[in-house]
Amino acid sequence: MTLLNALGVLVSRRVRAVLSIGMVLGIGVVGTLALWSSSVATQSGVFTTATVSILADGSKAAAFTFSPTGLLPGQSAAKVIAVSNSGTAAITYSAAVASSNALGQAMTLTVVPGASATNGVCGSGTKIADGIAVSATATTFSTNRGPLAASGGAENLCVQVNLPLTADASVAGTTGTVVLTFTGSAGT
Repeated sequence: MTLLNALGVLVSRRVRAVLSIGMVLGIGVVGTLALWSSSVATQSGVFTTATVSILADGSKAAAFTFSPTGLLPGQSAAKVIAVSNSGTAAITYSAAVASSNALGQAMTLTVVPGASATNGVCGSGTKIADGIAVSATATTFSTNRGPLAASGGAENLCVQVNLPLTADASVAGTTGTVVLTFTGSAGT
Protein backbone atom coordinates (compact mmCIF):
# COMPACT_ATOMS: atom_id res chain seq x y z
CA MET A 1 0.00 0.00 0.00
CA THR A 2 1.34 3.32 -0.90
CA LEU A 3 1.56 6.25 1.34
CA LEU A 4 -1.04 8.10 -0.66
CA ASN A 5 -3.38 5.14 -0.55
CA ALA A 6 -2.86 4.72 3.20
CA LEU A 7 -3.47 8.43 3.72
CA GLY A 8 -6.80 8.19 1.75
CA VAL A 9 -8.00 5.25 3.87
CA LEU A 10 -7.06 7.13 7.06
CA VAL A 11 -8.87 10.31 5.91
CA SER A 12 -11.86 8.27 4.83
CA ARG A 13 -12.04 6.60 8.28
CA ARG A 14 -11.72 9.95 10.03
CA VAL A 15 -14.48 11.49 7.87
CA ARG A 16 -16.74 8.54 8.61
CA ALA A 17 -15.99 8.84 12.33
CA VAL A 18 -16.79 12.59 12.31
CA LEU A 19 -20.00 11.98 10.37
CA SER A 20 -21.03 9.24 12.82
CA ILE A 21 -20.44 11.57 15.76
CA GLY A 22 -22.48 14.28 13.96
CA MET A 23 -25.42 11.89 13.56
CA VAL A 24 -25.31 10.91 17.22
CA LEU A 25 -25.18 14.58 18.23
CA GLY A 26 -28.00 15.37 15.76
CA ILE A 27 -30.27 12.74 17.30
CA GLY A 28 -29.42 14.05 20.77
CA VAL A 29 -30.27 17.62 19.72
CA VAL A 30 -33.65 16.57 18.25
CA GLY A 31 -34.43 14.69 21.45
CA THR A 32 -33.44 17.76 23.45
CA LEU A 33 -35.79 20.02 21.45
CA ALA A 34 -38.77 18.06 22.75
CA LEU A 35 -37.90 19.22 26.24
CA TRP A 36 -38.37 22.84 25.13
CA SER A 37 -42.18 22.70 24.56
CA SER A 38 -45.25 23.75 26.50
CA SER A 39 -49.04 23.44 26.24
CA VAL A 40 -51.99 25.15 27.86
CA ALA A 41 -55.76 24.41 27.90
CA THR A 42 -58.34 27.20 27.90
CA GLN A 43 -62.04 26.96 28.66
CA SER A 44 -64.74 28.98 26.94
CA GLY A 45 -67.37 30.97 28.76
CA VAL A 46 -70.63 29.27 29.74
CA PHE A 47 -73.00 28.50 26.84
CA THR A 48 -76.74 29.07 27.17
CA THR A 49 -79.58 28.15 24.86
CA ALA A 50 -82.62 30.18 23.94
CA THR A 51 -86.21 29.24 24.73
CA VAL A 52 -89.23 29.24 22.46
CA SER A 53 -92.60 29.78 24.12
CA ILE A 54 -95.68 30.78 22.13
CA LEU A 55 -98.89 31.76 23.94
CA ALA A 56 -102.49 32.36 22.90
CA ASP A 57 -104.20 35.01 25.03
CA GLY A 58 -101.34 34.75 27.53
CA SER A 59 -101.71 31.02 28.08
CA LYS A 60 -100.47 27.67 26.82
CA ALA A 61 -103.90 26.25 27.74
CA ALA A 62 -105.69 24.39 24.97
CA ALA A 63 -109.02 26.19 25.64
CA PHE A 64 -110.03 29.80 26.03
CA THR A 65 -113.33 31.56 26.41
CA PHE A 66 -114.95 31.74 23.01
CA SER A 67 -118.32 30.12 23.24
CA PRO A 68 -120.83 31.52 20.81
CA THR A 69 -124.35 30.21 21.44
CA GLY A 70 -127.48 30.06 19.35
CA LEU A 71 -125.74 30.30 15.97
CA LEU A 72 -127.97 29.90 12.94
CA PRO A 73 -126.86 29.20 9.38
CA GLY A 74 -125.39 32.37 7.89
CA GLN A 75 -124.23 33.72 11.27
CA SER A 76 -120.74 34.04 12.70
CA ALA A 77 -118.88 34.67 15.93
CA ALA A 78 -115.56 36.50 16.31
CA LYS A 79 -112.87 36.95 18.94
CA VAL A 80 -109.48 38.66 19.02
CA ILE A 81 -106.68 36.33 20.11
CA ALA A 82 -103.28 37.72 21.14
CA VAL A 83 -100.52 35.42 19.88
CA SER A 84 -97.38 36.23 21.86
CA ASN A 85 -93.82 35.11 22.50
CA SER A 86 -92.63 34.66 26.08
CA GLY A 87 -89.40 32.92 25.04
CA THR A 88 -85.90 34.38 24.88
CA ALA A 89 -85.55 34.19 21.06
CA ALA A 90 -87.54 35.91 18.34
CA ILE A 91 -89.90 33.49 16.60
CA THR A 92 -92.00 33.06 13.51
CA TYR A 93 -95.13 31.00 13.73
CA SER A 94 -97.71 29.05 11.77
CA ALA A 95 -101.37 28.54 12.53
CA ALA A 96 -103.74 25.64 11.85
CA VAL A 97 -107.38 24.77 12.55
CA ALA A 98 -109.16 21.44 13.13
CA SER A 99 -112.24 20.02 14.81
CA SER A 100 -113.14 16.57 16.09
CA ASN A 101 -116.91 17.04 15.97
CA ALA A 102 -119.65 17.56 13.37
CA LEU A 103 -120.58 21.15 14.30
CA GLY A 104 -116.94 22.27 14.32
CA GLN A 105 -116.42 20.60 10.95
CA ALA A 106 -119.48 22.41 9.57
CA MET A 107 -117.84 25.79 10.29
CA THR A 108 -115.54 27.91 8.13
CA LEU A 109 -112.76 30.15 9.45
CA THR A 110 -111.76 33.72 8.62
CA VAL A 111 -108.72 35.36 10.27
CA VAL A 112 -107.76 39.03 10.04
CA PRO A 113 -104.56 40.30 11.76
CA GLY A 114 -104.96 43.53 13.71
CA ALA A 115 -108.73 43.74 13.23
CA SER A 116 -111.30 44.11 15.99
CA ALA A 117 -114.27 41.81 16.62
CA THR A 118 -117.67 43.51 16.55
CA ASN A 119 -121.08 41.80 16.51
CA GLY A 120 -119.59 38.42 15.55
CA VAL A 121 -117.58 39.78 12.62
CA CYS A 122 -113.90 40.70 12.22
CA GLY A 123 -113.23 44.25 11.07
CA SER A 124 -111.50 45.15 7.85
CA GLY A 125 -107.94 44.25 7.01
CA THR A 126 -105.89 41.84 4.96
CA LYS A 127 -107.26 38.36 5.63
CA ILE A 128 -104.81 35.49 6.15
CA ALA A 129 -107.67 32.98 6.07
CA ASP A 130 -110.99 33.52 4.31
CA GLY A 131 -113.69 30.88 4.46
CA ILE A 132 -111.28 28.01 5.26
CA ALA A 133 -113.23 24.78 5.73
CA VAL A 134 -112.63 23.20 9.13
CA SER A 135 -111.96 19.46 9.02
CA ALA A 136 -110.89 16.61 11.31
CA THR A 137 -107.26 16.96 10.20
CA ALA A 138 -105.40 20.17 10.96
CA THR A 139 -105.43 22.63 8.06
CA THR A 140 -102.60 25.16 8.13
CA PHE A 141 -103.98 28.55 7.21
CA SER A 142 -100.91 30.70 7.80
CA THR A 143 -97.13 30.16 7.82
CA ASN A 144 -94.11 32.33 8.65
CA ARG A 145 -96.08 34.92 10.62
CA GLY A 146 -93.97 37.35 12.59
CA PRO A 147 -91.31 37.57 13.67
CA LEU A 148 -92.50 38.07 17.21
CA ALA A 149 -89.78 39.68 19.33
CA ALA A 150 -88.32 37.82 22.28
CA SER A 151 -89.95 38.26 25.69
CA GLY A 152 -93.20 39.91 24.71
CA GLY A 153 -93.57 40.28 20.95
CA ALA A 154 -97.25 39.87 20.04
CA GLU A 155 -99.74 39.97 17.21
CA ASN A 156 -103.52 40.24 17.56
CA LEU A 157 -105.56 37.99 15.27
CA CYS A 158 -109.30 38.41 14.86
CA VAL A 159 -110.69 34.88 14.49
CA GLN A 160 -114.16 34.48 13.01
CA VAL A 161 -116.07 31.18 12.77
CA ASN A 162 -118.94 31.09 10.33
CA LEU A 163 -121.86 28.66 10.11
CA PRO A 164 -122.56 28.64 6.35
CA LEU A 165 -126.09 28.88 4.95
CA THR A 166 -125.44 25.45 3.45
CA ALA A 167 -124.79 23.81 6.86
CA ASP A 168 -126.37 20.35 7.15
CA ALA A 169 -129.53 20.21 9.26
CA SER A 170 -127.98 17.39 11.31
CA VAL A 171 -125.87 19.96 13.23
CA ALA A 172 -128.96 21.86 14.46
CA GLY A 173 -129.12 21.88 18.26
CA THR A 174 -125.62 20.35 18.65
CA THR A 175 -122.46 21.63 20.28
CA GLY A 176 -118.97 21.67 18.90
CA THR A 177 -115.51 23.14 19.11
CA VAL A 178 -112.65 24.16 16.87
CA VAL A 179 -108.99 23.93 17.83
CA LEU A 180 -106.53 26.57 16.72
CA THR A 181 -102.90 25.46 16.95
CA PHE A 182 -100.10 28.02 16.88
CA THR A 183 -96.59 26.63 16.38
CA GLY A 184 -93.58 28.89 17.03
CA SER A 185 -90.10 28.36 15.60
CA ALA A 186 -86.82 30.18 16.19
CA GLY A 187 -83.77 30.28 13.98
CA THR A 188 -85.56 29.77 10.71
